[in-house]
Amino acid sequence: MTFSPSRPPCGRASHDGDASVGPRAFRVRQRRLKVAAAIALLLMFAPALAPAEPGSAAGDPSRVAALPRPAADAAGAESTVPATDAGTAPALAPPSDLSDLNAWLDYKRRAHLSALPDESRLFYRRGLIAERAGQDQEAIRLVRGAAELDPAFVTPHLTLASWFLTRDPSQALLRYAVVLDLVRRSFLLQIEMVANLVFFTLHGLFVGLLATSLVIVLLRQTELRHLWEERLHRLVSPGSARVWAWALLVLPFAAGVGVALPVVVFMGLLWPLLRARERAVYVALLLALLAAPFSGHLIGRLATPLREDRGPLFGIATLQDEAWSPARQASLQRLATEHPDDPFVLFGLGWSARQGRDLATAETAYRRALALWPADARVLNNLANVRVAQGSLDPAIDLYRRAIAADPADAAAHFNLSQVYTRQFEYRAASEAAARASALDFELVKTQQALGTEDGVLPLADQWIAPATLWRTVLDADAAARTEPVLPVVWRGHIETSGLPFAGAVLVLGLGSLMLGMRWQRAMPLRPCRNCGRVVCRRCAQRRRELALCPACAEQESHAESPEFARMLLARQRARMERGRRLMRTTLAALIPGYGLLAFQRVFRATFLIACAAQLAAPWLGVTAPFAYQTGPGLSDGTASPIVALGAWIAVYAASLLGYFSQAASAAAQAAAREAPVRSRPSQVTQVTAKAA
Repeated sequence: MTFSPSRPPCGRASHDGDASVGPRAFRVRQRRLKVAAAIALLLMFAPALAPAEPGSAAGDPSRVAALPRPAADAAGAESTVPATDAGTAPALAPPSDLSDLNAWLDYKRRAHLSALPDESRLFYRRGLIAERAGQDQEAIRLVRGAAELDPAFVTPHLTLASWFLTRDPSQALLRYAVVLDLVRRSFLLQIEMVANLVFFTLHGLFVGLLATSLVIVLLRQTELRHLWEERLHRLVSPGSARVWAWALLVLPFAAGVGVALPVVVFMGLLWPLLRARERAVYVALLLALLAAPFSGHLIGRLATPLREDRGPLFGIATLQDEAWSPARQASLQRLATEHPDDPFVLFGLGWSARQGRDLATAETAYRRALALWPADARVLNNLANVRVAQGSLDPAIDLYRRAIAADPADAAAHFNLSQVYTRQFEYRAASEAAARASALDFELVKTQQALGTEDGVLPLADQWIAPATLWRTVLDADAAARTEPVLPVVWRGHIETSGLPFAGAVLVLGLGSLMLGMRWQRAMPLRPCRNCGRVVCRRCAQRRRELALCPACAEQESHAESPEFARMLLARQRARMERGRRLMRTTLAALIPGYGLLAFQRVFRATFLIACAAQLAAPWLGVTAPFAYQTGPGLSDGTASPIVALGAWIAVYAASLLGYFSQAASAAAQAAAREAPVRSRPSQVTQVTAKAA
C-alpha cells in the first residue's frame, strides 16, 4: 500500500477550470467534496473500525472451534487455518481443493494471513514428487508456491537454490540471500544451525582424530610387531613369534571393545617413536575420548527448546511456525495456569489466542507477560495489535509509542502505527511512520504490503519473541545445571559414549601403555636400518663399517669385495625396497584422503582432510542432522546440492593428492642430493704439498 501526501485523496476544484464560480460558492463546493470523501473513506474502513459483535467468534472464545477448517488431504490429516484479524476482514472459507495452489495463494491474500504452514508443507512435498517424476516446471511452481504460503519456511528456498545452481546462478544466489535473512530473524533456524554445526564438528573432529591415529598405527605397525617379536622370542620360535605379533595387532580390534581403546594402547606403546605432531594428535584423541561421556550434556542443552516438559520454554519456541489449533491453545492455557510467572508461556498463549481470534485471552496473556517484561517492545506491539482488533485505537497508539521508545529500531511498531493513523485519517503521520518503517526494515514492509487486498487493507505485523531473549535462556547457567544429557541416535550404543567407566579405562590404558612403551624403548631401543629404513633393534641389527643394518642389507653388503661395490649393492637393495613402498603408498594415498600426507608426517593437514571426508561421507553412513526445530523439513533435509557435494569431494581429493605428490617430489629430491657425489675443494694438505714440491 502506498501512502499519499498529508491530505486525503479527494477531488479538488481548480480556479482555472471554473472561473465563473465565486469564492464563496467555491468554498461550499470544496467543503461538500471533503465531506463526500470522508464518508467514502469511512465506508471503506468501516469493517476495520467496527468492534466485533458480541455473538461473533472474535467476542466469544467458546466459538473458536467453530471457525472454518480446510478439508482433509489425501493422507487424512486435517489442516487448521489461523483466523484473521478481527475487524480487519471477514472470515473466509478456505478452498476445498488442496491441489489448487492458486486458490490457496488467493485465499491467503484475501484473508490477510501471514502464513499457512500445513498447506505450505503439503505443496512442498508435492513439488518434490513432481521433481522426481521429471516434471521440472511443475516442481518449481509448487515449491515456489510453498515458499509464498509460508514465508518463514526455509526449506523451499534451499531446494530452489540447489535446483537453480546450474540452471540460473543468479536465482540461486537470490534464494540463498533470502535464507540468510530468514536465519537472521528466526531463532529456530539459528539454533538448528548452531546445534547441527556443533554436532557435526564434534563428530568430524572425533572421527578425524581417530582415523588419523589409526593410520599412524598402520604406518608404524612394523615397530609394534618388532617390540612384541623380540620379547616373544624368549618363549616361542621366531616363526611363531611373527604370527603372534600379527595376532596381537589384529585381535584387539575384533574383541568387541571398539576401535578407540586399541588405538589408544598402540599409540601409547609407540610414544617414544612418534614425532611431535603425531604426539599432539595422540593427546588430542585422549582428551576427546575423556570428554566424550560429557558430550550428552552439551547436546541436551541445545535440545532444551524442544522439551515440552521442562521450563522455562516448555516447547514454546516451536509455536512460531505451527498452525493454530484449539488443542494447542488449550494446552497453553493449562501451562499458563500452572506457571503464571513464566513469560514465555504467557507470550505463547497470547500468540495462539490472537491467531484463534480469542482476543480477550490474548489481551490478558500479553498484559501478564508485559508485567514480567515491562520493556519488551514485541510484547507491547502484539498487545497493541490486539487492542486494534478490539477497536480501541487510542490505547493501541500509546502502546505502539511505548514499543518505539523501548526499541527505536522496531520497524513493526512503526508500520502498525501507520496503519492505525490511516484508519484515523491522519495521513501525514501515517506517511511518516510508514517511511520510518520502510527505512528500518524494507523487507517487512514489502511482505506486509504483499498481503494487502484490493480494498487497501493491510494486516498488522505481529512479532515473535526476540532471538536474543531465547538465546539467553538456552545459555543460562541455571538452566544448564538442570539439563539432562541427551545423545543423538547415531552416538547411542557405542562404547565411546557409554559413560564415566569408559573415560576411566581410557585414562588408565593410555597412561599405562605410554609408560610401558617408554620402558621398552629404554630396555631395547628401536631404530631404522641405515640403508633401507627397516626397523631393527639391538639384537637383530648388524654392524657394518659403523652402520647399523638390517639382516637383509647386511647380507647384501657381505657379498661385496670393496666399499664401492658394497655401496652399489646397498643402493640396489634400497631402491628395491623403496619401489615397493612407493607403490603401496601411492595406492593408499589415492584411496584414503590424507594418507599420503601422513606417510610424510604432515599430520595436521591430513587430520583436517580426513575430518572433511568423514563429514562428506556421513549421509552414506546414516549420520544425519539430529536437530530439526522447524516443523517439517528443515535446513539439512535433502536440500544440499549434489553439485556442491561432488565439488567438495573433488577439492578434498585434490588437496590430498597434490600434497602427497609435493611431499614425494621433495623427498625424492633430497634422496638424490644425498646420493650425488660431493665435489669439494682441494684440501689444505694438498696445497701445502704442492708448494713444497
